[in-house]
Amino acid sequence: MQKNEQWIGTCTGYAFDGTGVVKKDGIVFFVKGLMLDEVATLAVTKMKKNYGYARIVELMEPSVHRVDEACSCSKRCGGCPILYMDRFEQNRFKTYKVKECFKKNAKLDVTPLEIMTTVHDTRYRNKVVVPVRVENGVVQMGFYQAHSNTVVEFEDCLVQTELSNVIIQEVKGLLQHIGVGKFFRHVLIKHAHQTNEVMVCFIVKKDRVFGLDRIARTLASSHPEIKSIMYLVNERDDNVILDGKEVCLYGNSYIEEELLGQRFRISMRSFFQINPYATAKLYQTALDYAKINDNDVVIDLYCGTGTIGLLAAKRAKKVYGIEIVEEAIVDAKINAKVNGIENVEFFALDAKDGAKRLNDMQVQPDVVIVDPPRKGCSKETMDAIFEMSPERVVYVSCDPATLARDVKYFLEHGYSLQVVQPVDLFPNTVHVETIVLLTK
Repeated sequence: MQKNEQWIGTCTGYAFDGTGVVKKDGIVFFVKGLMLDEVATLAVTKMKKNYGYARIVELMEPSVHRVDEACSCSKRCGGCPILYMDRFEQNRFKTYKVKECFKKNAKLDVTPLEIMTTVHDTRYRNKVVVPVRVENGVVQMGFYQAHSNTVVEFEDCLVQTELSNVIIQEVKGLLQHIGVGKFFRHVLIKHAHQTNEVMVCFIVKKDRVFGLDRIARTLASSHPEIKSIMYLVNERDDNVILDGKEVCLYGNSYIEEELLGQRFRISMRSFFQINPYATAKLYQTALDYAKINDNDVVIDLYCGTGTIGLLAAKRAKKVYGIEIVEEAIVDAKINAKVNGIENVEFFALDAKDGAKRLNDMQVQPDVVIVDPPRKGCSKETMDAIFEMSPERVVYVSCDPATLARDVKYFLEHGYSLQVVQPVDLFPNTVHVETIVLLTK
């Protein structure tokens, strides 16, 4: 088929990025914005050797699960690519994605449990990082358009809190008024939903930017919820954001949040799950699968600020936490003290090095909990887990593709897959969190 050639097609499934799949003369076409069972007039936009891409010319039979997109800039921003699906269809797509990832990457035909959700499908994020650009003397703040460096500005992002949106607009106005936007790279806001504490961080290109104190004073006086205003000097030429010297302009260098009855300190660089409502379900389920008793030794790899490890410590004999970010380990140790937990020990190490350290210490865990970044666990990390030989491994994943790959490796080393539980931590996006239980 040639570019711009048109035909009528029916969507028969989804790709992993949420695009609709349509087949024509044995060729698979990927169509952005097309939903399962929808019929549309399509036009070819690009042809590859064995597949192609098409666009919707006219939607002839829309799905009953299609909804109006409430956001004015969602089509340009790309941050919420499946906002046009209702919750039923989003859940169906995400469950399908998990199932297909296991089929493709682990050669396993799994039946995921019903996806866990909450009522909070908007205003759920507790963190936002907004790029700053200056074009023709005008400060721009927004999100990058997909596959570009174009900044799409917004006034009200539906997945951020209303307060975060207000602060972003105020910062934009202050940068324009003072004339220092060209020295800014990003603005980071963390908003703890349960305590209502806010951190604002300016990522700047050089130290001692004029006007930072003035901006901090203005924001702090306008919003008593702000407990921390920081700046970070990032002189790098790449896309790494949180690297450089930290300076506290106002208040503390951290904020605090509550989760499942415990209080956690969150600093600028420390990891904390971005959806507090779904995270409570995620961690509670992971702990339930772990079946921890008061004689168990637990290892929490990729422990961040110690959230799930400290929650596990309430049930366990001993918990060891491993995290590569030193600032997060500092927070984790403080979190243990604040919550009165003494049966934990934290190490600032890479996961594989931390697992090897615990092996050298002859730690014999009953349970290992892993919550790795999107790239999953390294083979060295998993090999170290196998050497420790825990009875149960609870794997919390933000990418079902790398999860399935790693599960396959666990199965090859004497473990059995017991349960696959998707959790919707990221409504209106194509991302899905998944918990699996592996037993020896």
